[in-house]
Amino acid sequence: MPVVDFFYDLVSPYSYLAATQMAPIEALAQVQWRPFWLAGVMKASANTPPFMVPAKAQYMSQDLRRMAAYYGVKLQMPQRFPLDTLSAMRCLHALAEPVRATTSLALFEALWVEGRDISEVEVLKDLLGAELVERAASAGIKLALKETTDEAVMRGAFGAPSLFLDDELFFGCDRLALLEHRLSHRGGGQV
Repeated sequence: MPVVDFFYDLVSPYSYLAATQMAPIEALAQVQWRPFWLAGVMKASANTPPFMVPAKAQYMSQDLRRMAAYYGVKLQMPQRFPLDTLSAMRCLHALAEPVRATTSLALFEALWVEGRDISEVEVLKDLLGAELVERAASAGIKLALKETTDEAVMRGAFGAPSLFLDDELFFGCDRLALLEHRLSHRGGGQV
């Protein structure tokens, strides 16, 4: 079975939308949920977040509403955006599959549906438990998240979500159909 690396950050609404649509991809491939730190990816790739460019920010607001409606999911912008998800991403990195995937979905929902501020340590402790939050602050987990972020950049990631099938990048939640198509037609050459 092919492997798809799904690099994401909870702060990315497009990562949230992609996460809600993983079932068709998971039917065709083993999906490895790979939390990374988007701010590190943006810096390393010299990319600019959409909210920092006025025309992109205005478009993003409309686009997110359209994409959420298209996928049939709820999405509301949190009161404070962007927010620092570094601690949350470390928590996810401290988990193994399949717990990482289900916990990621729960945190995405807490942020993008319920509007909970997952940058607050107390909110994370409420959602994940104090033991995990404390374990995620260890030097080993910090280094592991940095290494995953660096790996994504080395493979060509410049934002989130970034999905890789072998060395082929599929960027954005709107490219999931292309990834699904590629997976469905593997062995028949490039499509």
